[in-house]
Amino acid sequence: MNQKAFYYVRVLEIPTPRWTAYDAKKFNVEMPEGTKMQHQERAYTSPIWYNPK
Repeated sequence: MNQKAFYYVRVLEIPTPRWTAYDAKKFNVEMPEGTKMQHQERAYTSPIWYNPK
């Protein structure tokens, strides 16, 4: 099979606390329902082109 293709990597970061979580802890307050307390980043590499001979 002589099909051209490209590959890339997707990465998910371990969820980390948002600033709202730090404020809730520091000021000893309860945040309103629905407040996001964690954040998760994503990363993608540049494509790697593969051309079989």
